[in-house]
Amino acid sequence: MWDLGRVDLLEPEAIGEPGLRMFRLRVMSSTEAASLWLEKEQLAALAVAMRQLLEQADDEEQPGDDPEPVASNQAFPAHPEIDFKLGRLGIGYDERLRIVTIFGYAMDLDEEAAPTFACQVSLDQCETFAERAEEAISAGRPLCVLCGVAIENDTHKCLRRNGHSKLPVSLE
Repeated sequence: MWDLGRVDLLEPEAIGEPGLRMFRLRVMSSTEAASLWLEKEQLAALAVAMRQLLEQADDEEQPGDDPEPVASNQAFPAHPEIDFKLGRLGIGYDERLRIVTIFGYAMDLDEEAAPTFACQVSLDQCETFAERAEEAISAGRPLCVLCGVAIENDTHKCLRRNGHSKLPVSLE
């Protein structure tokens, strides 16, 4: 298992044109870097989980009060040593330390298997990550409001409408 500990960088990245994009988490500590490839839905779920965790976090200290790691001046490497596709993700929260741990599981691991990857981030880093992930996701193809499937070239055969309408229901 790779455990980067407290990281300086946790950043979502979308590579390519909408409809053909690939997503990854760029993670970097002072000594190691990781490219964790994931699906758009996994990125969205991680952003939602972080938002929920931020809402549930103790109100004693507000985001902004967490000590930040010292920023690294290193550029993210073109070929990080840790580079794999995620099958599952999980997060944990230490209330006493106010630290979030992200766990990554490689593809094809059993449900009982130990995580392949772990890193720790502050609540402020979670806030920034969730904002950037939401931006990356919303920059893609629009989703049908009924079935949630991406709309290709302004056409869509909505499964919720039994395929009878080629255009999605308007949000207005």
